[in-house]
Amino acid sequence: MVLLLALLVLLTVISPYTTIIPAIYMTYMVFFKKMNIYKNHWNIGLCILFIWSIIVGIINHSLTSIVASFALFIYLCISVFLQNYCENEKKVENICRYLVYGSMFSAIFGIVEKIINVYYHFNIWAKFLKITSQPVFNDRIYSTFGNPNVAGNWFAIMILIGIYFCSTTSKTTKLFYEVATFLFVIALCLTGSRGAFMGLLFGIFIYYILKGNKKDRWIFITVFIFTALVAFIPSQTLKSVTGHNFDDSFISRLGIWRGCLKMIKLKPFTGWGLMGITEHGAGFMKGYYYATLYHGHNIWITIMTTLGAGGLFIYAYLKINLFQNLKILHVRNCRLVPMLAGIQAVVIGHGLVDFTMIAPQTGLLFIASSAIITALVKQGK
Repeated sequence: MVLLLALLVLLTVISPYTTIIPAIYMTYMVFFKKMNIYKNHWNIGLCILFIWSIIVGIINHSLTSIVASFALFIYLCISVFLQNYCENEKKVENICRYLVYGSMFSAIFGIVEKIINVYYHFNIWAKFLKITSQPVFNDRIYSTFGNPNVAGNWFAIMILIGIYFCSTTSKTTKLFYEVATFLFVIALCLTGSRGAFMGLLFGIFIYYILKGNKKDRWIFITVFIFTALVAFIPSQTLKSVTGHNFDDSFISRLGIWRGCLKMIKLKPFTGWGLMGITEHGAGFMKGYYYATLYHGHNIWITIMTTLGAGGLFIYAYLKINLFQNLKILHVRNCRLVPMLAGIQAVVIGHGLVDFTMIAPQTGLLFIASSAIITALVKQGK
């Protein structure tokens, strides 16, 4: 099982396309291996969200939205699988270790990608991205994630996991995780994702508030200040370092948000379906519409546009119960709480300007962290 788990994690990390293999495997295990399906707030909420998304797809006569809804069903199966596997903190730590190992490959790959681009003016992914109608950023790395913002979100979360292991492992092992965390920081900088740095800022703050260790106070202050500087440094200064114009990026988001708000006004309760922004967004976002736009570059706006107030209510229900579970684990002195809460904070912070959960890898990572929180509460009972 250990080798199988390591393989599943590796397939998740190395490509958004190979992520489907672990997802199918976990879904198969839930269906045919008679795993326990626990009646908890997370599973119930995901199930209701899946049903609601199908209803919205039917209301909008959108076959693509109905089909896309089954991604939520797969996420539910992944949650059930992980709740059965994560019987204790040690098993959760094993998953996190495999994530660090696989992500080190992604970080090194991203650094090599940048070196090739700088010295040979060649973008590894350019031709493939043009085929798939995705925008090509020659100055930002994609690594193994297909999008700089998705890569940034992943590396921000890996930095938190690296910090966790740096504070819990022995001196000899600690050096390895320090090197890994340093690589993740470099890779995050090369993604040029200011949103990911904002998310990391949220995550680090929550991590050290819950950690409450005075010995790590100066490390926290240093990392926090560095992250804040990168997140809020003037755009022209940042452009001279990364070559990416962040003002243009933010202006395009304003146009997308305005377009989504127009869509919400027309269908406030049901929304337009999971694929509604792709199918109908062009007419509402003239001048600010990318070649392919699947979301509204904000968690709350995207959910309201696609699933309406009904979907937003269900999502809020899920988040509130996650926070309550984290509180329970914190009272029980679960040592994983700072890291798990920090991951949730990264998603919230980055979610102010993006919706990276739509990507297979970061979506699965968010679902996995949420399922683990639920599993640990159950095991404690």
